[in-house]
Amino acid sequence: MFRKSMVSVVLLVMSIVAVSSSVYSQSDINPNEPMPFYLLTIRGTLAAATLEDAQAMHNETAGAPESMAAARSMGDLSHMVYVPLAPAETGAGEVLFMDQWNSIEGLNQFFANPDVQEQADQLFSEHDAVVWTPAEGFYSYHLSTPYGNDDRVIAMVSGTVRSREEAMAVHNAIVGSQINVAHMAGDLSHEAYFRLSPPGEPESLEFLAVDVWNNAEGMAAYYGDPNFQSGVLQLFTAAPTVSAWNQTTGEWVEW
Repeated sequence: MFRKSMVSVVLLVMSIVAVSSSVYSQSDINPNEPMPFYLLTIRGTLAAATLEDAQAMHNETAGAPESMAAARSMGDLSHMVYVPLAPAETGAGEVLFMDQWNSIEGLNQFFANPDVQEQADQLFSEHDAVVWTPAEGFYSYHLSTPYGNDDRVIAMVSGTVRSREEAMAVHNAIVGSQINVAHMAGDLSHEAYFRLSPPGEPESLEFLAVDVWNNAEGMAAYYGDPNFQSGVLQLFTAAPTVSAWNQTTGEWVEW
């Protein structure tokens, strides 16, 4: 499952690079255009018997110094690891990797490596990998937090929208009117993305919102508000997929 999903990502980015590699070259940045930026999310079920075993395998492969150096040299700006808020009842459970890249060509080159694919096959029993690009014109924010508020919870909301124009209007109305309430509940940042489409295909309508919270209880209360829920339902063609994740406590190698 991992290999099939990752191969699809590799084919996607290879086709994009083949069409116009100079567009994504870090040595050919157009200062009048948005900075190249890609979010790679990898959510999957771990193959190991325990979370500790999975963490050790990850650190020996993706987290090994040589692997980390290779990824970073190709444009992987950060690699973060998250686990579900509710621990798995059996096995190692799920994990979420979130990598921020600034080179689509580098992302392709890294994951085209057979050794990287083999290591991933060992880590996951099944998984889904998706490349996202920032949703231009959609409100986003990054807010400071007082000293000592160290908890970090990631909330992901994804689904299909009817059109990008309509989605931007609905999204910005919600975010613009709710930012104060959300921040008081513990919301530190909000980012909006669309799934990356291959060249020649229509723009993707698969939308992703990523929020970072410092208060799981505040997050649950905010998302549970009927007024918020009714507004969000206007954004999507059907009920969105929602998940919440805890940041790991340092055992997993990140950068």
